[in-house]
Amino acid sequence: MTSLRILTQGGSLAPNDLRQLAGWAQDYGLTTLEISNRQELLLSPPSKTIREDLARRVQALGLQTDETEPMAQNIVSSLPATDVFAGTPWLTAGVYLDILTQFRTIRPKLKINLVDPAQTLVSPFTGNINVVASPEAGYWYVLLRPSGSVRRYAWPILLESESIGAFVQVVERHYFQNAVDTGVRATADTFYRAVMADFQGNTRRVTQEMTLPDSTIPIYEGFHRGPSGNYWLGLFRKSFTFPLAFIEALCDLCRETRVGQLYLTPYKTLLIKEIRDADRPAWDRLLGRFGIRTNVPAWQLNWQLPNNDTQAIALKNQILHQLDDTDVRTDGLSFAINVPFSEAAAQVVIQQNGSPESFDIYQRAGHSTTNDQYVLVARSQPLTQLTESIRQLSLAYYERLTAPLLPDLPVDDKPVEQPARQIYECPSCRSRYDAQYGEPHRGIVPGTTFEQLSAAYACGVCDSDKATFIEKWLT
Repeated sequence: MTSLRILTQGGSLAPNDLRQLAGWAQDYGLTTLEISNRQELLLSPPSKTIREDLARRVQALGLQTDETEPMAQNIVSSLPATDVFAGTPWLTAGVYLDILTQFRTIRPKLKINLVDPAQTLVSPFTGNINVVASPEAGYWYVLLRPSGSVRRYAWPILLESESIGAFVQVVERHYFQNAVDTGVRATADTFYRAVMADFQGNTRRVTQEMTLPDSTIPIYEGFHRGPSGNYWLGLFRKSFTFPLAFIEALCDLCRETRVGQLYLTPYKTLLIKEIRDADRPAWDRLLGRFGIRTNVPAWQLNWQLPNNDTQAIALKNQILHQLDDTDVRTDGLSFAINVPFSEAAAQVVIQQNGSPESFDIYQRAGHSTTNDQYVLVARSQPLTQLTESIRQLSLAYYERLTAPLLPDLPVDDKPVEQPARQIYECPSCRSRYDAQYGEPHRGIVPGTTFEQLSAAYACGVCDSDKATFIEKWLT
């Protein structure tokens, strides 16, 4: 049974709503929830009947789920970063909320990112439609990335805040009329012209190139003083799951201390803002009561993992244990395990290459986590060699901080965006089966070919039969 995805308003959620969700989930015997890397809540109902019933309850709160809208995507935003991290001066919480209000009746099927480039909590380019704040108040850069591709297409327009919802609708209409992978859409330029001919919103020409700050791993865990003088608190769990009993108690404390909003981050963490000095002891007692740690070591925090992937968590913990034993420093580097290159927001990506015990290691050609292509730096590394490979990457990183990051490991001559490989796509909802990743949450281990799947296999999103899937190649 796949997880129930509960969409949020750009990563924000009212404590009262979360309290209600936690109570219902416990009524059905659930004990934990997870935060997804797209700022959703994930619950794992034990049966289809419970999933449907829980989804109906959630819908009554005014929240959307993938039970009623299987292809719906959460809008990722850097709203949680406001008043915590450095930001673009004109981009306030109110601006985000005004834009998100445009999507109350719009159900995007593409992944939308609404991001302030000045902050580092939320990566700007992991969506299909990436709307990035410009220096010009009320206007945004537009960068499109087709599903499954690592290529981004920057459009020569700035989009006005009030037109973002309408723009997404036009893009989606043209996108799904012409399948992106089949060659029907001739070029990015023809797609741009078709969209702009149909779009009636306000735009301006781009006159200033978009600039991004040097990419750094943000401090997003523990207690910290905010600009207002109050505290903000980031909560991280090594398992990436939070006990529902703790969530209930946390929401009760929010009500008692007048904390009006909770925030979810792509690092799968909870963020609570505006904790007053007088209330700090109460928050310390809450964390102590449930054994929730703060001041987690930085080397535990700089990892990006898929959702609901216990194998990736186990691999991460094994690598970290070995790195700790051998005193390897990885500060400043970020890592991802089995995350598609198109959605990776890390400098180093570790991918299984067909065998559960064999891995390829890729690294960005530069220091940024938002720019540059990935370079294959180590091929077919056994599990026992991964730690040594990461140690070499780390040493090279510190030695060459002022130069392009090309470590002394076996390396192909050319940067690679994504290895060419065969995948199978559902014709109804366009979800994909990729043998490289498998579907661990459904008991299908990475490396399982499509031919090895049972004849009873069906799409995990829309239940379409295996026989209807279409063979494609990723390049």
